[in-house]
Amino acid sequence: MPLTPLHPGSALILGVLFPKFFNLWALFLGSTVMDVEPVVGIILTGYSYHGFLHTILGAISGSLLVAVILWQFRRELNNISLKLKLRQFFSFPALFFSALVAWLIHIFFDSLSHADVLPFWPSERNPILIGHTAYWPSSLILLTLLIAALIIIIKKRQSYA
Repeated sequence: MPLTPLHPGSALILGVLFPKFFNLWALFLGSTVMDVEPVVGIILTGYSYHGFLHTILGAISGSLLVAVILWQFRRELNNISLKLKLRQFFSFPALFFSALVAWLIHIFFDSLSHADVLPFWPSERNPILIGHTAYWPSSLILLTLLIAALIIIIKKRQSYA
């Protein structure tokens, strides 16, 4: 897995480039929340385990949950977004779609370097596994995308001022 704090880069760049299709809150949560699974694994067993939440079925289920939670807080989140000078769409389909796309991108990047990520579970194969040699290059890609997204967000906020 590329470093968890870098995962939002691939999702947020979509949100800033295509704001009519994506919600930044859902993209952020959709790109990070599944990594609670390896953290719990480390705490309980000392091993970072990528399980159900790192599968396509887990992505669909988790994205639905993220969308339901964000939908419940849409007014508050919209107010925060407006204070940050970020226009967001909070329709349920936009929230679900955003979370799902971000989640799937996360799974893709984790699948490149982790043998225990089985994106097509219940299949026991990971057809896109490259191995640990993909770890740092994919982390660099995600870092670059994150920096680009943050620069675009800052520039857009300045243009609203």
